[in-house]
Amino acid sequence: MYNTNAPLGLKPIDYRTGGMYTGKSNRYIITSGYSTAMGQFDPVTTLSDGSIGIGVAGSACVGVLDYVEYFTTAGAYIKAPNWVASTTVKSGTTAYAYVFDDPFLVMDAQETDGSSGAGTPLALADLNLNINFVIGAPNALGQSTTSLNNTTEQTTSTLNLKLLALSNYPGNAVGNYANWIVTWNNHLLKGGTGTQGT
Repeated sequence: MYNTNAPLGLKPIDYRTGGMYTGKSNRYIITSGYSTAMGQFDPVTTLSDGSIGIGVAGSACVGVLDYVEYFTTAGAYIKAPNWVASTTVKSGTTAYAYVFDDPFLVMDAQETDGSSGAGTPLALADLNLNINFVIGAPNALGQSTTSLNNTTEQTTSTLNLKLLALSNYPGNAVGNYANWIVTWNNHLLKGGTGTQGT
């Protein structure tokens, strides 16, 4: 049900290029023992050692998490929608994150005020402005609870995302906890800085 407080991350739905959406994700490395949880549809970035970690508001990201796979220390193969903080993998093996990393990805996301409240809802007049996300802890199903932070919409070029449209779902309307269509503004594969909103 839309316009209820239930964010589920940045859910990929399309490409800005007009090509057919394929749902393809690409493989990146997660460092064994990485200490921050990541849920499916959480924004992720490349860390200084080249591995993947959780995205940071106002900084360039490389995409959205699809799923992870690794071998446990006991040798069991795991394929899961989320990375559990501080997971250690079997010696001699590598943990992988599959990431929707197309810089022209279009995503659906819910707005909050950055503190799990409603805040001042976004308006149609905010379209084409840039906006940051706010990370939420993965839920019990391993899904992201990241949302759009409706206290951040500005023309600023370093903000993470660009507002494109109100999501077209029955029951979704401008107001508290609305869902919006966004695309990447500040993406590593677009040079690590975005464009100014209008």
